[in-house]
Amino acid sequence: MNRYKAIAFALAILALLVLMVGCAAPTSAPTAAPAKATEPPKPAPTVGKLSFSIATGGTGGVWYPLGGAIGGIVTKNVPNTEATAEATTAALDNLKLLTAGKAGMAFAYDYHGIWVNEGKMPGLTGKHNIRAILGFYEQPLHVATKEGTGIKALTDLKGKRVSTGAPNSGTEEQAGYVLKALGLDWDKDLTREKLGATESVAALKDGKIDALFWSGAVPTSSIIDLANTPGLKMVLLPISGENADKIMKANPGVFHKTVFAKGSYTGVESNIETIGITAVLYTMDTFPEERLYLILKALFDNQKDLAAVAKVVAKLTPELAIKQMSPEVLPYLHPGAVKFFKEKGALK
Repeated sequence: MNRYKAIAFALAILALLVLMVGCAAPTSAPTAAPAKATEPPKPAPTVGKLSFSIATGGTGGVWYPLGGAIGGIVTKNVPNTEATAEATTAALDNLKLLTAGKAGMAFAYDYHGIWVNEGKMPGLTGKHNIRAILGFYEQPLHVATKEGTGIKALTDLKGKRVSTGAPNSGTEEQAGYVLKALGLDWDKDLTREKLGATESVAALKDGKIDALFWSGAVPTSSIIDLANTPGLKMVLLPISGENADKIMKANPGVFHKTVFAKGSYTGVESNIETIGITAVLYTMDTFPEERLYLILKALFDNQKDLAAVAKVVAKLTPELAIKQMSPEVLPYLHPGAVKFFKEKGALK
């Protein structure tokens, strides 16, 4: 019996050794899958639906129709993206909407980008990380009147009824800079009205005001209307010489010298000197970089649609979109814009 037990024990040990050797044996590597042909990398997808408004200006100006054209191009050509124009009183109102998260893009001026980031923007509290997308066009300052008012120079505005632009608009802001630099108090030295472009022109035509300020592209539809009014001769006041120097010295970095070219409006029979700024489209630093790149690409690919509502945009190039902005605002260019303009050779 003991002999049988010993044999059974030995067989059990042998079986255990065989099992252990089998488990320790290396496993063969899986057969590699056939190599696939190398595919070109695909562009990053435009992830997630993005809808936003573009804060523009009054319906009689350039920003509102231009914003509408931008919205149409974006919605049609950029995947999962919708944009619509929102009528506002313009620059300061736009910046308030943008920094409060109530608009995704906003029109303002080149110097605004510096002031808002540095916390120096009048009417806006604190610092905000707004970013420039592109400079659209130069915007000369119109100071318009009509024959028969006795106004032939800026100093003649004293004692007159003058519209200084809609409240919180860029026009109102710039009118304030000009009048203050020339020693005029708009609350004491003028009978002041606060009207947008369309309303100002209507009031001037009806004899309810004597002159108006308007900061806008050339040509602006409301000013065209004024210049083409039967029985009325529009007069654009020059801002030149000593007056221009005083204004620019009092407001460093805001204005540059420019002209209303001959023929820019009916009755403009020679160049008229003035001062101007550059209209810039802004967004926040949180706007998706790749989406902004695609938006810029779509805008330049469909530039004719922008020019259809704003002739001044017809000659816009990537180089000009950068060049006509103040150099001080370029550090605040959005990364998506930096990518686009570097690709086009407009930035180094």
